[in-house]
Amino acid sequence: MMKEFLEKLENINDIRESQLKNVLVLAFVGDTLYTTYVRTHLAISSSRNSGALNNLANKYVKASSQAKVYNAIYNELTPDEVDVARRARNCKLHHSAKNATLEDYKDATSLESVFGYNYLAGNIDRLIELMSKCVNLVESAN
Repeated sequence: MMKEFLEKLENINDIRESQLKNVLVLAFVGDTLYTTYVRTHLAISSSRNSGALNNLANKYVKASSQAKVYNAIYNELTPDEVDVARRARNCKLHHSAKNATLEDYKDATSLESVFGYNYLAGNIDRLIELMSKCVNLVESAN
């Protein structure tokens, strides 16, 4: 279901090369994709009301959770994904999360950049594989 949704969003083949290089734009896109993936997963797998689902979703997408799963999957990233993550981590950030350390925030931004990179590069199967692993890691930790 999620794959079909992502494929229909827009024609990702028209993305300019420069957009694939701007890691903060990649993180911006990746954040939205991961949040949508998590919310869809929870809506399908739970009978809770929307308020409870929102609280639960926040446990998956908060910076500290993203940092944990990023560090858990780092060794599984491709060389291109590692390059994107490294550039995102080293990028000068102009703000940080309210309830996260700078370290966690940078790791979360790296993860989101990898998601955004895969989406904009058209690597939808890889994107879903990584997001699924991250969701499973959060669930196994609880």
